[in-house]
Amino acid sequence: MTTNRFIWVALLMASFVISHQLAFGLGGDTTNAGWITPDLPFRAFGVAGNGTTLWVCGVDEGVAESTDGGAHWETKHSTPNGDLLLNIGFNGGSFGFAAGGGGLLLTTQDGGKTWVSHPRAPATILQISFADIDHGLIRTPDALLFTADGGATWSAVAGTNTAETLRAFPYTFSLVALDSARMAAMVKVGTAQYEAQAFLVTDDGGKSWQRIDIPNSTLYSFFASRGEYWAVGTEVIHKEQKGGGYGVPVAWHSTDGSKWTRSINDLSACGPEMCVACTKQGCLANDRTITNFVDGPTNYLTVPSNPKLTPKWAATQTAMCFLGPELECSDAASAVAPAASEKPVPATVSVGPIGANKSEGPQCIFCEIDKMIVDPKIQGPYMIKLSLHIATNGTVTAVESDGAPTPEIRSRIEKQAQQWIFEPYISDGARVKLNLNTRIQIFVIRSR
Repeated sequence: MTTNRFIWVALLMASFVISHQLAFGLGGDTTNAGWITPDLPFRAFGVAGNGTTLWVCGVDEGVAESTDGGAHWETKHSTPNGDLLLNIGFNGGSFGFAAGGGGLLLTTQDGGKTWVSHPRAPATILQISFADIDHGLIRTPDALLFTADGGATWSAVAGTNTAETLRAFPYTFSLVALDSARMAAMVKVGTAQYEAQAFLVTDDGGKSWQRIDIPNSTLYSFFASRGEYWAVGTEVIHKEQKGGGYGVPVAWHSTDGSKWTRSINDLSACGPEMCVACTKQGCLANDRTITNFVDGPTNYLTVPSNPKLTPKWAATQTAMCFLGPELECSDAASAVAPAASEKPVPATVSVGPIGANKSEGPQCIFCEIDKMIVDPKIQGPYMIKLSLHIATNGTVTAVESDGAPTPEIRSRIEKQAQQWIFEPYISDGARVKLNLNTRIQIFVIRSR
């Protein structure tokens, strides 16, 4: 079956994820000394760390662990021709969860040795946080839902002004389930980290939800650590001074999501570019440094610089892995505070808005693409034609493109498009392979 529909970048932005910051230029050193690309037992879409172990999830319900810093991986769960697992995480040493296509939900209570299937959610799970085997919060394309019985039943997040909040802040940036009573979501106006945000919070297991705002702050990350909520970003101070105020790095923490306390730990490593892509393991302060100001006095881990570093990363105290076109891993070591001139990392972007209008034809779950590219020689807008070969599980198996101004840009776009993920296409009740023709517009900016 061939679908000859042209899906423009604007529609992809309206439906799902697209990058909102300038891409790194094509020139310069692209060597990645100190990094390895390990052989994985399946194609991975999610990565997490838990103590001394690294985890990935992906195709065919695949879950695998590495106990040697990402060099070798052992499959712990897999189902031939199963759905895609898009998310994986751990809450404590023994409890973990993984979720993805078709509402698939798995949990483990023995540190990942065995994974158990739960009743499926109503639709693909784009984001997830579970506190224990029963209590969790998920985001599907059309709803923000929670459960108190392991997914046997799901309820919509609802409360005073909740519907109004989700209309004003339709992008869910991060979900956190602390325990059976405390859950929260950070929601934003748009897909980018710098957009205004609000929190939807419950402290009674979902019986009631309230909107919470932190004044004068723009928050980039929201996560859990040691039984507390943490939110990291920038705060505008000295607004009363002539000429207005200015932004400084800030980290807030809270036990209930309503009352927030500013962290007094050292955030100087965040610098003018601020810390982004935070987890309970720390924040990426630049393209080679993880800074951790959550677990006591601020400490740092360093890895070799890598221009391909993405916000989808995980670490132990001795290693780090991140997911780009491939999984890359490196040793990590304790370090001092980084220099301010280090390169920043790409910003995190949200999944699409709740209840976005769906275009005809294949529905894209994740379709990231560099909207703007820096090149040393050329400049201008370019329309790129893409021909995608989509497998029955929704992954892109091959890409051909036409219209790129240089071979380097063509290769870049094709590699990104090959990471796109679609909902499996159904014909006559069965999943089928698909060829999709589409167009994207990019803007190339000549570097100085």
